[in-house]
Amino acid sequence: MKDQIALIDILRKCFTGDKISMNYHGLFDDAFTEQLIALAESDVEKKAKKRMALLISESFQNIVRHGDLEVSGKEESMFGIRGIDKFLHIFSANSVSKSTKDFLEEKLDEINKLDKEQLKALYAEALENGTISSKGGAGLGLIEMARKSERKIQKKFKKITEELYAFYMQIDLVIGETIEDEDETQSEPISIKENEIIQELITEHEIIFLYKGDFSSDTMNPILSIMKQNTNDENGKSIGFKIFHSSVELMQNIVRYGAEIDGKKEGIFSLNKTKNGYYLCTGNYIVGDSENFEKFISDINQKDKTELDLLYRKTLKESALNDDDSAGIGMIDLRRVIMNKIDVAKGIDSKGTYLMIGLEITYK
Repeated sequence: MKDQIALIDILRKCFTGDKISMNYHGLFDDAFTEQLIALAESDVEKKAKKRMALLISESFQNIVRHGDLEVSGKEESMFGIRGIDKFLHIFSANSVSKSTKDFLEEKLDEINKLDKEQLKALYAEALENGTISSKGGAGLGLIEMARKSERKIQKKFKKITEELYAFYMQIDLVIGETIEDEDETQSEPISIKENEIIQELITEHEIIFLYKGDFSSDTMNPILSIMKQNTNDENGKSIGFKIFHSSVELMQNIVRYGAEIDGKKEGIFSLNKTKNGYYLCTGNYIVGDSENFEKFISDINQKDKTELDLLYRKTLKESALNDDDSAGIGMIDLRRVIMNKIDVAKGIDSKGTYLMIGLEITYK
C-alpha cells in the first residue's frame, strides 16, 4: 500500500501554507456540524468564532439542503475548511439538478452584487415574503452567509450531464487581525479553483476524512466521533472497532512523539476507502531521525500472531517496571490486532524529518 502512504506526502505539500485543513467526503448528517466547528475553533480568534460557527453550519446545511443525490445515484458531496493567513476558507461541493443549479446561480449572482445594507434589506424581505420550500426557502441561508462573511461568495458550476451539475461554493471569513491596511495582494482569499483541485484529488483517491493541524484532546475527540459514524461494521464484517482502535493509536503517536512546530504538535491524519477495506495514515515531523523506529517496525512486521502476543506482554511488563510509556507497546498492539503490516515512509526538508505511518484495515 505504498501508493496510499505516498498520498500523505503529496497532501502535506498541498497544505504547506495551511494552519489547519479539514476535508470530509463521507456520510452527511446534521450531527457532524458540532464536530466540524470544534475542529476549526482552535485556530480562530474569539471575536470571529460565532460567525465561523454560523458559516460552517450554513455551508454544511447547504449540501444537505440543495444536494440532489437521488439524481446522481451516488455520494459526490464534500466539505472542507482551510485556514490560510488571516482567512478561514469554507468550501463545499455537491451534485445538483439543473433546476437547482439555475436557482442557485441566479440567487448568488444577485447576492454578490449587493453591499452590506442591501443584503440586510434583502434578508428582511426574504424572511417576510419568501416562499418556503424543500430547498430551504428563498435563499435565506445564502444571504446570511454573504452577510456574515462580508465578502462575495465564490461559486462554480461544472456540467456532468444534461440534468446534473457539480456545484462548488466557497465562503471566505477573516479570522485574524484586520487586514484593511495590509498589502492588497496579501489580503485576497485563495481562489475556489484551488479547492476544486483538492476536491478532485480527494474524490479520486476515495479519501473519506483528512485533517491537518494541531493534535490534542480538543481535536482528537471530534475526529474520533466522525470516524465512528463513518466506519460502522458492514455486511456483518467487524471493522469499526479496528479502525477506531488504530485511529487512537496513530493520533496519540503524534501527540507523544511529534516535534512541535510553532508551539503545536502539527500532523496529518487521513482515512481512505480501499478495495478491501480502509487505509489509515498519519504524518508528522519528529525529533531526531527515524532509523530506529523504521527498524523496529520492520522487525514486528515479520512476526506472526503468537510472537506478537508474547512480545506485547513482555514489553508491557518491562514498561510497567520502568515506568516508561513506550511507543513500542502501541505499535506492537496495533500490529497484533490488525495483523496487516505497518507501512513507514519518510521525507526530509528544512523543518526536519517527516515520518509517515499507515496501515490497511481489511474486511474479515
